[in-house]
Amino acid sequence: MSAYEITLAALVGGVTVLGYALLLAQSSRQHRRITELQQQLEVFVDTSINVARCVDRLTHDGGSQEIANVASRRWVLREARNRLEKGESVTEIAVPLGLSRDEMRLLGNP
Repeated sequence: MSAYEITLAALVGGVTVLGYALLLAQSSRQHRRITELQQQLEVFVDTSINVARCVDRLTHDGGSQEIANVASRRWVLREARNRLEKGESVTEIAVPLGLSRDEMRLLGNP
């Protein structure tokens, strides 16, 4: 085997390995994005079910004011966690999101 063939084989091998590495990195990013989208979908589904129940209660009960808000609070807490991860403080997040003291404690504020 000549030096030219060895160099060509090494170049092809290197490009192939680099291609696989890039493919693996892209796959990992896509997996993280899909996981994030699945979490957002779960919150959306919970919220949609909650809204449907509320509308059903309001139409059948003639204006019942007892409305469950578990799904919307989950979204608020998830949004608060996302903002904390981005570097905002709990006190900056609490007022706009309407967090209770218990929720602030859950996020790590004593």
